[in-house]
Amino acid sequence: MAQNKQLEDNSNTAAFYEVKEKHWKIGQIAKLFGLNVQTLHYYDEIGLFSPHLRDPQTGYRYYSQTQIYRLANIVYLRKQNYSIEEIKDYIQNLTFKGRAANLQTQAESLEEEARRLQSISNTIKGKMNFIDNSDHKGKLDLIEVVDVEERHYIEIGPEKDLYVSEIFYFFPTIAIYRPEAKIFGAFLVNGAHTLEEISLIADTKSLRPFHRTFPAAKILRAFHNGRYEVIGERVVEMLDFAQENDLDVANYSVHYNIVDQFVESDPNRYITEIQIPLIK
Repeated sequence: MAQNKQLEDNSNTAAFYEVKEKHWKIGQIAKLFGLNVQTLHYYDEIGLFSPHLRDPQTGYRYYSQTQIYRLANIVYLRKQNYSIEEIKDYIQNLTFKGRAANLQTQAESLEEEARRLQSISNTIKGKMNFIDNSDHKGKLDLIEVVDVEERHYIEIGPEKDLYVSEIFYFFPTIAIYRPEAKIFGAFLVNGAHTLEEISLIADTKSLRPFHRTFPAAKILRAFHNGRYEVIGERVVEMLDFAQENDLDVANYSVHYNIVDQFVESDPNRYITEIQIPLIK
């Protein structure tokens, strides 16, 4: 009886290995798709892609040739930015017609995301051009009168509103120091039409009421190199300069952050352009 049982066990084991030879080992299939084995283990754990056979003695996983096509579909969908849950739904529930419609929707979503990323890229390039085109080099100790063109910005508000604003992270920051308050804004480097460029980053309809303009003007200008906490000392130097040279200036100043926390880790190396309008 025991001998018959042993023969039966041996027969089952032999049958298993006979079938196993027609399957892919987990390492082979991982290499085939450029995946790591841990990823396939994870797919198995969540029920997304489980082996066709599992060695009863070693627990090793083996996959059938048909499963190759299923995994190819999963890898394809991951490359299309589908989430794991979306892939499960796609594979298990959708018909051919439904899958085709789903792929079309995903293609449109990716195109929208591509436009959004291009918009972000353009604003970052604009911000870097603003830094590169600044003429602060060699002028950090200089106070001068210059003519400036019309400038556009989006008013964000007091500092408590600054860090939750999406546009704060994409555009050069300006701070307007008035006797009654300090207001922050996002400088539109490329002018008013920048609003159209950022429509995929922020809700431009909600921003338009806060679109502000500084007219072309003659200003008193200086640069501050260092922490924001001591920038007032530089403003005092500018006001003294104005008094000494009989210049009538406005009662507010506009500060443009050129080198700030986004590009420099040391606050002592921050560079800010300070502008005080002249009164004709």
